[in-house]
Amino acid sequence: MKSWRPLTENELKSFLAIVFNMGLIRKSSIEEYWNSSLPSQASHWFKKVMSRNRFQNILKFLYVSDYSRNVPRQHPAYDPASRFRPLLSFMNKQFCRFIVPKKEVCVDETLMATKGHNVMRQYIPSKAAKFGIKFWMLCESATGYILQMSVYRGRHFDPVPAGQLQGTTVVMDLMSASNILNKGYHVFCDSFFCSQNLASRLIQTTTYITGTLRKNRPMPNTIRNANPTPDNPVYMRKGKMLCAAFRDMDGKKPVRMLSTAFSAQHLPSGRPRIVNGYNKNMGAVDTTDAIMKAYGGHRKNRKPWKKVVLHLFHRIVHNAYILYQKNTSDTPVKSRLRFIQEIVESLSGIRSEQPRRRRRHQRARSVSTLPDRKEKDCCVCSNRSHGGRKRSRTVCNFCKKGLHKDCVSLHEECREL
Repeated sequence: MKSWRPLTENELKSFLAIVFNMGLIRKSSIEEYWNSSLPSQASHWFKKVMSRNRFQNILKFLYVSDYSRNVPRQHPAYDPASRFRPLLSFMNKQFCRFIVPKKEVCVDETLMATKGHNVMRQYIPSKAAKFGIKFWMLCESATGYILQMSVYRGRHFDPVPAGQLQGTTVVMDLMSASNILNKGYHVFCDSFFCSQNLASRLIQTTTYITGTLRKNRPMPNTIRNANPTPDNPVYMRKGKMLCAAFRDMDGKKPVRMLSTAFSAQHLPSGRPRIVNGYNKNMGAVDTTDAIMKAYGGHRKNRKPWKKVVLHLFHRIVHNAYILYQKNTSDTPVKSRLRFIQEIVESLSGIRSEQPRRRRRHQRARSVSTLPDRKEKDCCVCSNRSHGGRKRSRTVCNFCKKGLHKDCVSLHEECREL
């Protein structure tokens, strides 16, 4: 703490470069990245960018909100997400600026794993992490681009309005914040969000919905009690809402679905179109989570909100790569790994000095062709005394001796080369 000095813009960029690079290079602790006691464990790049003490100081005093404005927990206006709320709000505004999403979008939940003490921590046994902070996410189905993220603070801070379902409130809030209502978009969601109540509200805003239904949700009894065979699904329609019961194969439970976009049609394989459309457009959030797990670089932290801040920075990089894919003219397109590596290089400010390679066409420029088809002995490969005379129509531009293009690299007599 005594060695603290004001943070500069370049130091902040270097700090982020180290954070992103830690997601690519995995080590057991932060101190190990600066460990040079064993040659096999040394990572010299981290020492060049920033000292270990400086990195840990920046991480310790990292804030993205005005700490003086935070209220204590006993205050009625206390917000447990206030430590990272400004960054999250800024991200959501910027995400919608740089893309016009395709028609199909999906809503799902994601869990940022943490076991730290926090009132927002949730327990979801179906997730791999089990414990963590839950976010609601609205993504473009085709690419996984994040359009909107909202943190769930718990039942006490985010109560469900009387007479409404939590899933309905979440979907409407996310789509309203992304400004995609009344534009004909098609949202896909799972059984936690999907309901007839949500479908009727989206119909009023010219928005379509497709999702699975829980058996305890309001639906026609014909669909609730249906026992369809794999090749004979059951359909019922009321206005624009279509309900379906489908069984994939014998021995599996029937799946109940609701859609305001698909009709009661089948594919050549016999599967309903509503099922095929749902499977195609619903997995964007899970795919994004898998990518984040590969390059996220999560570490234990005593302060869960600080772990959330670093997690949000990785989400920004993920969206940046999708924008790069959509707008680049590079052939071939850089891989996600290469894209993150170049971000690290750019933010760190360190340029590796590599020796320039002389390309063949560059060496060829050091020779010129003789006029009138004249020839000279090559000063490299020609030897008259041993009967090895070899003529060349090109000469060195500096010493004017005969020289083949393939012999330029062996022409050591000319100092200009």
